[in-house]
Amino acid sequence: MPATQTIPADRRPAAAVAAAARGAGGYWLLLIATALYLTYAGVDGLSGSEVVRAVLGVAVTQLLPGVLLWRCVRPRDGWLLEDLAMGFAMGIAIVVPTQTIAGYSHQRWIALVLPLLIAALLLAVPVTRRRIMSARWSPLPWWLGGGIAALSATTFPMLVAYFRVNQPRWATGVGQPHVDTYLHLALSSELLERGPAAWPTVIGEALGYQWFAHAWIAQVTASTGVPLDEVLMRFLPAIMPIVSVSCLAALCLRLTRSAGITLGAVALASLAGVTSPVRTAAVNLMITPQSPTLGLGIPTLMALIAILAMRWRGEALRGAIVMVPILTVIATGTKGSTAPVVIAGLGLALLATLIWHRRLVPHLVVDLLMMGVALVATLAIVFHGSASGLMLGVTESAKQTRLAGDLGGAPTYFQQRALSAITILTGLGPALLGFAALWRREDRRDPVIWVLLGASIAGAAATGLFSHPGKSQGYFLLTALPLAAIATAIGADRVLRTLSVRGRALLLGFAGLGAVAFVLLPTLVLGPLRTHTFRRLEESVLIGLAILVAAGVIAVIATRDTDRRYGARIGLSAAAGAVVLSGPVVYGQYLSNVQEPSAHQHIKLSAAGASSNAQIAAAVYIRDHSGVEDLVMTNRHCTRQSAPYHCDTRRWLVTAFSQRQALIEGWTATNTATRLAPHGRDSVTVDYWHPQLLQLNDGFYTHPTAAAARQLWDKGVRWVYEENTMKHAKTLAPYATLRFRDSGASAWQLNRPS
Repeated sequence: MPATQTIPADRRPAAAVAAAARGAGGYWLLLIATALYLTYAGVDGLSGSEVVRAVLGVAVTQLLPGVLLWRCVRPRDGWLLEDLAMGFAMGIAIVVPTQTIAGYSHQRWIALVLPLLIAALLLAVPVTRRRIMSARWSPLPWWLGGGIAALSATTFPMLVAYFRVNQPRWATGVGQPHVDTYLHLALSSELLERGPAAWPTVIGEALGYQWFAHAWIAQVTASTGVPLDEVLMRFLPAIMPIVSVSCLAALCLRLTRSAGITLGAVALASLAGVTSPVRTAAVNLMITPQSPTLGLGIPTLMALIAILAMRWRGEALRGAIVMVPILTVIATGTKGSTAPVVIAGLGLALLATLIWHRRLVPHLVVDLLMMGVALVATLAIVFHGSASGLMLGVTESAKQTRLAGDLGGAPTYFQQRALSAITILTGLGPALLGFAALWRREDRRDPVIWVLLGASIAGAAATGLFSHPGKSQGYFLLTALPLAAIATAIGADRVLRTLSVRGRALLLGFAGLGAVAFVLLPTLVLGPLRTHTFRRLEESVLIGLAILVAAGVIAVIATRDTDRRYGARIGLSAAAGAVVLSGPVVYGQYLSNVQEPSAHQHIKLSAAGASSNAQIAAAVYIRDHSGVEDLVMTNRHCTRQSAPYHCDTRRWLVTAFSQRQALIEGWTATNTATRLAPHGRDSVTVDYWHPQLLQLNDGFYTHPTAAAARQLWDKGVRWVYEENTMKHAKTLAPYATLRFRDSGASAWQLNRPS
């Protein structure tokens, strides 16, 4: 943990200029890091002109109005880093409704003009203009920007793997993208072309989903012309490593005004995602390129916490309270796990303030009510009342844990509860040292630390109590990870500040040694977990606990000469520190074992989820030659080339690349699918609930008739996408006209019935 360096809010002019000049180096390093990520995206897909257009589009239509809006609510003293990071979050809040209007009206120019009008309005109104102009920047040490840029690279191996697995066009002609990539593209196309009107892959289904991130993607395309798939698969993953850590750093600066604590929090969030003595094969980082919703959820979450903290500390400017429900809606609609963990943290903070700081109780009650109402409204309006398959239940949750996968299941009641408990405690690991802050009365009176800890507890608990068809309950943990890192950084600072120099060194040393032993020793002694080795799991946990106790006891003994009066604090902090620091050890193992996929690997077209450039080309042809309200039909619904019965129906290629509403493509993740099959992963393979419509759709390909053509026309179908890997008649004429044919698929235009 770097030594604490408090950032002064104001300086004398000459000193401020000199400090700003020194601190500018950190911003240059962040800019260089961002340029390197975008350059890599350019080498692997984006053209130079597309990079420039996308960057300028985000800067002008999102960052500019977002920064102006943030300067209207924050205190006078702040930082350039804060304005940029929180401005990005505010930009999301601006462009989501903007793109919604643009999509509904089929007018893309609205996505460009409305944000600029908002910026002009903020500058035109005297009150907001005064706030914007009076806000000022304090300097930051150069090493903070350099450290943030360096730590953002922890996600780079995942970025490389993502770019190689998810390609807009396949280098070898055939590829196998991540199973959700084309769903995100289909949802983004819906927001681009028609707004959140309906679920795009199945007719008649409401769009009950966290679609705000997809509106962001659509807005970039609408305002810049950069292709939708390039924004999703290249531009957004390239900027999120810097954006996510910068937003975390901005929040930590606002909460602590300390560059040292901020860099520590960024390091912990970047490296301490896993803390377990029983599994070292995977890491949980703050973001993953596979989830645009998680990445774009971080800025709005950080901004929401910052607004709450400024309100409770009396720093927020008048009117900032309005941003609480707005950011709650935006954060929840971007990532559904954000508001629930914050509300859980608020609940814990309310209980704490009832004991230690009753003057703040009314403020917390008001915020809790506003956030609760905003969450309920978002669930009703944006999610259409759907939990997207999320179910409460330890039995199903335990079966979806990683440990259950290692052990080959959890058949008994005891094993299910044990795996759930271990999963929850493991998830809480990154926040453990945050509880050390509660030794200080000032921190106990501060509701912010309680929110951070409460959100961390809620995020960890969700992984052991909920199940989801896509195992997405883990996103609650990842959502809370930045907050856990900030809490732990604050707690570590409080502990280290009370100790002598020798005490600090010994505490960090024994915590580090304990972390290495915590991760490596159980496996070295017992070997890795294998199927049906629950006894080995129990022994691994006992060894891990013994290591933590030993680390604490040895730290107390070693520091008794210089820091005797802090013995209990040192012992508990050494044990908690060993758990927290085990994250970097696990990350090191991950780096040594990571196997990057080849961008030129040869995938068989018959493989599950495989797609080809030829199939994509047929869908793109339909996009370029059809109206935005035209329906398209397809003869493939499953990830494998099989009949659509009891199969994995996560097939979304046609909807994704044609950017048109499908009659029936894949129906996994729809509200009806999760309602009909609520347990485990059953909704992935549930049969379609309108078998007559499915028979009409598929039957037209094998036995086209005039009656079927008329029924399809009456339903709005205008284009027929025919995948050649599935059964089909030699021709669909005279009911449809062939417009495009390639080796993998054909595009037919349905003829108007006579």
